[in-house]
Amino acid sequence: MIDTLFHLLRKPALWQRSDKPFWDDGHISKGMLEAHMNPDWDAASRKHSFIDASVKWLSGVIPANSKVLDLGCGPGLYAKRMSDIGYDVTGMDFSKRSIAYAKSRDAKTEYIYKNYLELDYNAIFDAVVLIYCDFAALTPDERGALTEKVYKALKPGGLFILDVFTEKHFADKANKTSWALNENGGFWSAGPHICLEATHLYENNTVAVDQCVVIGKNEIKQYLIWDTAYTVQRLTDEVSPHGFSVKAVFDNVCGSPYTGEAETLCAVLERGAE
Repeated sequence: MIDTLFHLLRKPALWQRSDKPFWDDGHISKGMLEAHMNPDWDAASRKHSFIDASVKWLSGVIPANSKVLDLGCGPGLYAKRMSDIGYDVTGMDFSKRSIAYAKSRDAKTEYIYKNYLELDYNAIFDAVVLIYCDFAALTPDERGALTEKVYKALKPGGLFILDVFTEKHFADKANKTSWALNENGGFWSAGPHICLEATHLYENNTVAVDQCVVIGKNEIKQYLIWDTAYTVQRLTDEVSPHGFSVKAVFDNVCGSPYTGEAETLCAVLERGAE
């Protein structure tokens, strides 16, 4: 066991992926859904009051009655609100639990259990949204592939609206470690376990990984959650080769005017013509 621990607790290689499921893990997905549904918690989803404000802003950016694809829709917090005000919405998420919950409470929206990296549509959506900084959790290759798939899914002139964290968000992400003893189970495991956590920085402190090693009675698991800090220029440089132009930027996905001082930035990207 000690050799396994030493191996798993080393600083991961840049963009190394977990070898265990996260979003669709039977136990973790339960905790994720609880976090989504807590109206006062900025965790799996933002606070519900923020989501309300966000959807109100989105309704002023996306033309009425548009066909909208919500990537990483979770339990449908955005999708249902958008359906309720007249949009034709498809939600896609890689959590069976969240999709089942969404379907049970929203018959108007089409919900699809699928990894959005396997997106495969051809010019049928007016807008695609990817909210709560999911884009920056992907590897560079994944981001490029997803951007190409979103371009293909959009009609000419369609909008891709996403938010990402900025370097301001990374200010408190200095390399750090912690541990917790969970005798009665917790977020990472239903049974007793020890959780060893660390944050590591890369690429001149513009890339971070949250590393969690969970030591249970019969198994040791490692989870790696990546994040990338963006500037407007960095985002522009990434999406432009895939046919998108940056139509507008904001401090957040509620449409607050861009200052460059916020922990997030929201970009409204426009798909060019063929």
